[in-house]
Amino acid sequence: MSSTEDIVKKILALKPQLTREAVERLIAEERAKAGNLLTEEAAAHLVASNLGLDGTGERIEAKVRIGDLTSGLGDVSLTGRVIHVFPSHTFSRNDNTEGKVLRMLLGDSTGSVAVVFWDEKADHVVASKIEPGKIVRILHGYTRERRGEIEVNMGGRGQIYMEPMDAVEENFPGIDTYFKTPGEIHSPGTVNLEGVVVDRFPVSTFNRRDGSEGKVTRLTLEEGGARINLVLWDERTDEVEDMAMGTKLRLIGGSARKRDGGGIEVHTNYGTVIKVLEVGVEPLVPVSKWTKIGDLSNGMFNVNVAGRVAQISEERSFNRRDGSAGRVASVLLEDETGTVRLSLWDDDVDLKDEMEIGSTIAVENGYTRESLGSVGLNAGGNSQIKINPEDVEVGEVRVEDKIVEIQDLREGQTNVYVRGRILEAPQVREVETARGPATVASFRIDDTTGEARVSVWRELVKEVEGLNMGALVRIENCQVRPPFEGIIQVSSGMFTRIVVEEK
Repeated sequence: MSSTEDIVKKILALKPQLTREAVERLIAEERAKAGNLLTEEAAAHLVASNLGLDGTGERIEAKVRIGDLTSGLGDVSLTGRVIHVFPSHTFSRNDNTEGKVLRMLLGDSTGSVAVVFWDEKADHVVASKIEPGKIVRILHGYTRERRGEIEVNMGGRGQIYMEPMDAVEENFPGIDTYFKTPGEIHSPGTVNLEGVVVDRFPVSTFNRRDGSEGKVTRLTLEEGGARINLVLWDERTDEVEDMAMGTKLRLIGGSARKRDGGGIEVHTNYGTVIKVLEVGVEPLVPVSKWTKIGDLSNGMFNVNVAGRVAQISEERSFNRRDGSAGRVASVLLEDETGTVRLSLWDDDVDLKDEMEIGSTIAVENGYTRESLGSVGLNAGGNSQIKINPEDVEVGEVRVEDKIVEIQDLREGQTNVYVRGRILEAPQVREVETARGPATVASFRIDDTTGEARVSVWRELVKEVEGLNMGALVRIENCQVRPPFEGIIQVSSGMFTRIVVEEK
C-alpha cells in the first residue's frame, strides 16, 4: 500500500463525510496549484493539513503563541499568517556542498517571528507558492537567537501545512497590522515600517577601516503623527536615488537603533525589503506643522517649534575633542504650553544679536536631546532658524498662567515660576563647587499652599541680599530639587530671574 493511500484512508476514517473521489480531487488540485511539482504524497499531506490533520491522520496541534517564544526550544509548533516570504538563496558549506535557505515572516495576535527553512524544506515552500496573507502551520521546529531576535528553524523533522481549516481567522490579524508607523517605534530591534517620504538627504561617501569606500543616505518617513529617519547603506542608496517626495514605502525587516544624542532611527540591512506602495500621496496622519513646546520630548527629529524669546544667555567659548574652537549661546523660548532652551552653535550664535526679549523664533527641522537635566532644542545642518517670521504666530503667555503653587512642585521640573513671601532673611555664604568657589544665598518662601527652600547663586545673590521677612518675590525659570528635611527645594539656573513684587 502506498504512503499516499495510507494518508487517504486516514482522511476518510477521520472525515467520513468525504468520499474517496472528493479526496483524490483535492489532491489533484493541490498538485495543479503547484504546477505539478509536488508528488502525490506531498499533495496528500497538504490536503490533510487543510482538513486539520497531519499526514499520519493525527490531529495537528500548535499551541505555542509567537509572543511566548524563547530561545532554545527544541520542538516548536505554531500557526501564523504569512506576512512576507523572502527569496531563497544558495550558499556553500564548509564541506563544499551547496545549501539553500529561505526565510518567512509569520504573525499572530501576539507578535511576529522569522521562520527559516533549509534545503529541501526551502524547495517545498517555493513549490507551494505560498503568498502573503495565507495562514500556515509549522510543526517540529526549533528556536534560536540570532542578532538579538528569536527565530524558528525548520530542520529535518520540520513540516509546514497550508491553510489549516481549524485556524480561527480572528487570531491572525491582517498583514497591515504588523507594520508600524514612525510614531510607534520607540525601542531597538527588528521592525516592519510604513511611511511616506517627506525628505531625502544627499548620498555621502566614506572610507572604511579596510580602505574600501562606502555610501550612506537617509530618507525621512512620516506617518502616525511622527517622523523617523531611514538609513540606507551602499548599494541600497541606489534604490532611492530618484525617489520622489510623497512616495509611500513599506519596509520589511529593518533594524531600529538608538542614535547618538537619543532617539531611534531605522537602518536597512542585507535582508531588508523595500516596497513602493503608492506615489504622490500625503501621510494619513501627518506631523503637525508646529509642535508645541510642552509636547517636546527627548530624541525628536525633524521637529518644527515656534516660541517667544524669554531670556538670552551670554556667548560661551569651548574647545572640542579634536582641538577646534567652538561657540555656544542659549535662548529660552516659551509658548502657552511651556519653555525650552534653544542652543545656538558656532555661526548661529550671531543670530542672538538680532533677537530681543519678546521676539518670535521659528526653528524648522530641529532636534531635541536631554542636556543639563532637561530636554533642549537644537538646530543642525538641515535646520533653519527664522526671526519674527510673518507667517508664524505664538499664543500669548501671561505671567500668572506660569505660576506653579508650591504644593504642586515636583522634583526634576525645570524653568518653573514660583511666588511666595520670604519667611526668613536670606543667608549668604561661600561654597566650593566643581567650577570653583561660588556665592549662594538661601531662604524659605511660603505661598499658603506650602513651603519651599530657595537657593540662588552668583550674580543673583545681590538681588536678594537685604530683603526682609514678608517680602513677596517671584522666582522665574528655577529648577526643582529633591526635598531636604521634608521641604521641597528650588534653585536658580541659567535663565533664572528674581522679581520683587512687594518689599
